[in-house]
Amino acid sequence: MHPLLASRARLGAYLLGWVPIALLLTGIALSQGWSWAEAVALALPLCLLAALLFLSAWFLCRALPLGRTTEGLGTHGAAWGMAAVLMGGLWSGLAWVLARMLAWIPGLGALPQRVGIALPVLTGLGVLLYLASVALSYLMLAQDRAIEAERKGVELQLLAQESELKALRAQLNPHFLFNSLNSLSALTAVDPARAREMCVLLSDFLRRSLGLGERQLVALREELDLARTYLAIEQIRFGARLKLDWHLDPAAEPALLPTLLLQPLVENAIKHGIAALPEGGILSLSTEAVEGYVLLHVNNPVDLDAPAPEGLGLGLRQVRQRLLGRFGSRARFETGLQDGIHRVTLVFPLETEP
Repeated sequence: MHPLLASRARLGAYLLGWVPIALLLTGIALSQGWSWAEAVALALPLCLLAALLFLSAWFLCRALPLGRTTEGLGTHGAAWGMAAVLMGGLWSGLAWVLARMLAWIPGLGALPQRVGIALPVLTGLGVLLYLASVALSYLMLAQDRAIEAERKGVELQLLAQESELKALRAQLNPHFLFNSLNSLSALTAVDPARAREMCVLLSDFLRRSLGLGERQLVALREELDLARTYLAIEQIRFGARLKLDWHLDPAAEPALLPTLLLQPLVENAIKHGIAALPEGGILSLSTEAVEGYVLLHVNNPVDLDAPAPEGLGLGLRQVRQRLLGRFGSRARFETGLQDGIHRVTLVFPLETEP
């Protein structure tokens, strides 16, 4: 279907665009000595005919798409020219037929003779109007292609986000899972009670992570609950080497953020920070709601003398991309190392569920 006929707004704007052309045609007729009755009686229905007749230009343009190069423009130009002459001649012929029909109305008897004299002018005007319709049709085709490309871009972005979430669910630090199972196996012989506790925590963590992974956005409180479960397991593994320092603002907990955004930060803090230090250290996590924004800090000590482990920074890059992909310029992601402490700061709008 023609795009103008598929949209009332487009069709209305298109027909409205013919009003100045009808006024121009009326002015030309008056300048040639026509009466007001003759000029208006012919110009209005003739422009309506042209509006409907020249819709055919869109089908020609769709059959002859413009390429990125100049190849084929000669063939296209010949087709446009032949179609313009044909449609211009048809339009002027319809003008003469219309004039013969209107001649029966009192006061319009001279209209066929006047139109016969003006046929060459009408033909030339019809050629120009048809070529203008060709240009308009190419503009509409370009607009439709842009809209379609944007739609496909959004679909690809959604697919990429879905793939990213699936990858995150699949990679929830396999090392953590393996180490937890090894610790669980060792605890069953020396401390069955803690082994049971660890088994329950591990089951709860896996259940929560899978549940959150099915959603695009979650409340910060849910991410914090998952982090608590994860860190409870790690505390059983590391014992006194892992100390936690939490400072949480209740006003920030309803804030929405991309799912599984906090988990990689906490995993990085353990894997590349606490675990690498023989004496362990303090993992500090704080949140704060300030003037419609959430400030989230994750700090952990690092071994300055140890070489940077392979893969360090990958999780942080993923977090940054997902945060900025969701909030754009309204969000901020910062990392830094100062006095042996690795600091990660996230700032994002405090948006809640409606």
